[in-house]
Amino acid sequence: MCNWHKPMRLLPRFFLRVIISLAFFATTVWSSQVQSTLQMPPEWNKALDSLADKIGTTAKPAKTFSLDVRNISSLNADDVSSLRRTLVENLTGLGLTLTQRMPADAQLQLTLSESAEDYVWVTEIRRGGAREVVMVSAAREIVKNPSSAGPSVTLQRKSIWEQAGKILDFGLVSDAVAAGSSILVILEPDKLSFYEYRSGEWQLTRAVAVARVRPVQRDVRGRIDLPAGKAELADAECSGNFQRPETVTCSSVAAGYDAAFVTKPIFMQGRTVDSYVTLAPACGIGPLTLVTGPGDWTEPDFIQAFGLKNQAGAVSEKILVPGPILALWASEDGNSARVVSRNLQTGAYEASIVSVSCGD
Repeated sequence: MCNWHKPMRLLPRFFLRVIISLAFFATTVWSSQVQSTLQMPPEWNKALDSLADKIGTTAKPAKTFSLDVRNISSLNADDVSSLRRTLVENLTGLGLTLTQRMPADAQLQLTLSESAEDYVWVTEIRRGGAREVVMVSAAREIVKNPSSAGPSVTLQRKSIWEQAGKILDFGLVSDAVAAGSSILVILEPDKLSFYEYRSGEWQLTRAVAVARVRPVQRDVRGRIDLPAGKAELADAECSGNFQRPETVTCSSVAAGYDAAFVTKPIFMQGRTVDSYVTLAPACGIGPLTLVTGPGDWTEPDFIQAFGLKNQAGAVSEKILVPGPILALWASEDGNSARVVSRNLQTGAYEASIVSVSCGD
């Protein structure tokens, strides 16, 4: 008789334990989410407030929005989730509504990237046929790459030149003039320009038009080979002594396939990479491979270093480039790379040099 009543007394306790466990789990999840939000650095909250304001102003008169987040930075999954949640809350506070039904009034593509000092968060806003880009930055601590083995590698990007017109390639001829200053050579689709550094700035000294039989192609590519004294395009060539710009002339050549402009794709970290350069051995690692990000021409980009023999593990942090990289060439000495990119915020084409240093 007593044994028959025993399960009846235990049954309520079982349900009570289940209810307590579920309540504890729900409270833990809620507390974790709140703690994650509360622990977000004030600088991040401030940057997200600014980003939401920029999006809200640019997206007007949209009422609904969709949001796709792409992380190409060192932020972990929890950080990304927290940033996304906070941005949605900020946009909701501005009167916008997140929707899963397509098409939304505004489609937002948030790219989380970083430079050597800051996180850089870029949002592409598509509304109808219009497209706008807004961005903010937030300070971060430098985090050492945990996958790096041996000496660390630091990449540094130095801006050399920017202009509104398209740049195909550029080169620096050191100590080219009597005063010991350099000459900057800029290759454009229709001309080759020479600048001399005077009074603290680059000044144009000569521009040679690129003669063509046919109109220039939209996807024209070109490369400067300083040691050979040549600037090559698919349908034209400029040659002469680049230390003496007055000797340089350009002429049309028969258009054709030029293997010099094409790199053989490599497979790295689960993706195919066709924009990369190989540099000389450095930092005790051996030859380095600099690769660009997987984005297209509408997104910010980055450059990161890998060991040539260990392409699975990066040996440097990513450095941000505020727009797509259009050309990437190894320098003459193999210790740095020439980078041509387009800044999505200003629309300007930028020429910069990425160099390698070792240690902290």
